[in-house]
Amino acid sequence: MAGASTDARFDRNRFVTLALLFFISGASALVYQTAWHRMLGLFAGADSISAALVVGAFLLGLGLGSLAAGLRADALGRRRALLLFAVCEIGIAVFAALSPWLFHDVVHARLAPLAESRLAVFAVVFAGLLWPTFLMGCSLPLLGRAVVDDIARSARQIGWLYGLNTLGAGIGALAAGWVVIGLIGYAGAVYLAACLNVVVAAGGWWLARGVTDDGAAPRPAAARPAPSDGARVAMWCALVFVSGFLIVGLQIVWYRLMGVLMQSNAYGFSLVLGVFLVGDAVGLLVGARTVDRIRDPLAFFLGMQAATLALALAGIGGLLHAVGAGWIPGDFVERDIVTARAADIALLALLTALIVLPGSFVMGFSFPVVQRAVQTDIGAVGRRVGLVQLANILGNSAGSLVTGLVALHTLGTAGTLRALGAVALLFGAAALARLGATGRVARLPGVATTVVAILLFTLPSNAAFWERLHTTRAGERVWVSEDRTGLAVLRLNAKEEGRLYIQGHSQSCLPFCTVHAFLGAIGPLAHPDPKDVLVIGIGSGGTPYSAGLDPRVRKVRAIEIVEPVLDDLRRYAAGGGKGGVDALLREPRFEIVVADGRRALSLDAARYDVIEADAILPKSSLSGLLYSREFFEQVRSRLKPGGLYVQWAPTERSVATFRAVFPHVVMVHPALIGSDSPITYDPEAVRARLADPEVRARLAAARIDAVELASWFRDKKPEILNAGAVASSADLNTDLFPKDEYYLNRGRSGDHGPK
Repeated sequence: MAGASTDARFDRNRFVTLALLFFISGASALVYQTAWHRMLGLFAGADSISAALVVGAFLLGLGLGSLAAGLRADALGRRRALLLFAVCEIGIAVFAALSPWLFHDVVHARLAPLAESRLAVFAVVFAGLLWPTFLMGCSLPLLGRAVVDDIARSARQIGWLYGLNTLGAGIGALAAGWVVIGLIGYAGAVYLAACLNVVVAAGGWWLARGVTDDGAAPRPAAARPAPSDGARVAMWCALVFVSGFLIVGLQIVWYRLMGVLMQSNAYGFSLVLGVFLVGDAVGLLVGARTVDRIRDPLAFFLGMQAATLALALAGIGGLLHAVGAGWIPGDFVERDIVTARAADIALLALLTALIVLPGSFVMGFSFPVVQRAVQTDIGAVGRRVGLVQLANILGNSAGSLVTGLVALHTLGTAGTLRALGAVALLFGAAALARLGATGRVARLPGVATTVVAILLFTLPSNAAFWERLHTTRAGERVWVSEDRTGLAVLRLNAKEEGRLYIQGHSQSCLPFCTVHAFLGAIGPLAHPDPKDVLVIGIGSGGTPYSAGLDPRVRKVRAIEIVEPVLDDLRRYAAGGGKGGVDALLREPRFEIVVADGRRALSLDAARYDVIEADAILPKSSLSGLLYSREFFEQVRSRLKPGGLYVQWAPTERSVATFRAVFPHVVMVHPALIGSDSPITYDPEAVRARLADPEVRARLAAARIDAVELASWFRDKKPEILNAGAVASSADLNTDLFPKDEYYLNRGRSGDHGPK
């Protein structure tokens, strides 16, 4: 790639080596993003607002680094730019080595009271991430300054660098989410990525040794930019901002869609992100190779934005049609397709590729086109790389916040797609207008704009969209509720019997499932004097309702992280539905709170007689926060003397983790009961309380089969697991290594159901 002007300064071999180093740097960056997002979620919370704040802080740091390096890069010599890149990589590695201690032992453990304020959450997270993200953002402007010596080849060279970096990021996202974290945990993954940064730094230093430091980038007098150059660069930055907004808005929709198809699985986020980045990278590399053939960069760029939405809408529309026609299985919400079976993995890969790859490829193609348009001054290469990258990052951040927190909340998935499609139509119209003014044929933007318009017209309503993907049947009553916190779909037959699906998986049923009634009732019924009860997770309401069966209970505080669950229950009750839901929503002794249970518990100074967790699948995304040793220790600290904690026992590892924290443990399968004090579980006394007329009336009101529930207490014999001392184990779930959540790494899907 280097010509005669580079000779010993930056020849082709050095360029290839540097591109490979930047590939490795991209892989490490996505390992960090995946791990740090989870570590900081312990402080910020696992709800969508907190997640958006963490992503926003990450992107803001990248943007500031890109801006700072862009403003400074052109004043550096080629050798100094490479050395500074190596220093940045070392700085990232040093921070990474400290980050597990900083984020878990300092931010999470000592700054928890600050999490009551969203502004404070953002400030703490931004401050915590500023060091590494700022240094990451510096990389591309510095490398652009180091390699570009001929403005005619700048778009191609920068496109290759960024393309390989993005390809590394995609592979890093897939490797982190599907292999590395499941094998060595979050801290181990971060340490591994830090080693990669050290390798990159060493390579950068080695390359710099053989490069001549040529001082500031040359700017011949004859090549000085015209006065209009600044306005043109500003126009392109504005277009890149909107483009960045558009593609991240699509990403948010893809996350929601694939998350539901994968039943809110821990592997979904990294799959979508990895496939998106790989598609984006391939587009970047193809664009870098062909960008010199594009005659009108502006018209081409505008048309490609419309083409991106056309392909994205076609992929999603194709999925809906394929499900409706029976071409692919439509029972995603009825069975787990994320297994170790090759056929299931192949189906997931195919679906994700069809939905995500085409649009991400086209969007990636846009970057070299933009570089060709703005890179007209050899003395401002680094600055313009930095400005364009900043505009893209700011657009990404705005797209994440607006789409995730506003559009999904008010419009739902289908409505958000329509809004993004409207933006794409504007791009297409602008491309058609520009080409029309020059008298040239507008094939690409014309076709893309037409396809977007047709697909927007045929896209179903939000309710119909999700009903199709939840295999609803004729004669069923269906309520679909969606907002920024998630998706809930309630399906009922003519007998008012049905199931509630939360984020794509069947969480509970109406009338209340016996297992949820058992988990909710056993703690208060076994406690000698239950007054205050806390329940984490509501589902269809069976666990918190049953926690209030005992008339001695004066308050049940129930926390639910997905607000549409409550919307569906309210609509069910308003439509005449009973089954205990009406009492749960109406009676003052039930307090319903929308929050992240782990975070709410850390901010709650109250102590409880009984704390319970609903039957939450340990393999679902972020469920590890409620099955870790640290969470059980937190629960233990919130119990009153003699208090009980009740937890579902879905896996052997979850039982071992429970036993490693509570000195007294009794299992009445599938319920674990833990306490600091000896547990006197008397089945006869429990059944006597269950026979209380007031309790039986409450069971009848909720259509819970009292005879079947009593048989659970009669037939399931208590087993003492801990009798005064905790049981140590080397195989536990921890905050930094949620093994049950990453179950595929153990070669099996796990035994995640009650027996």
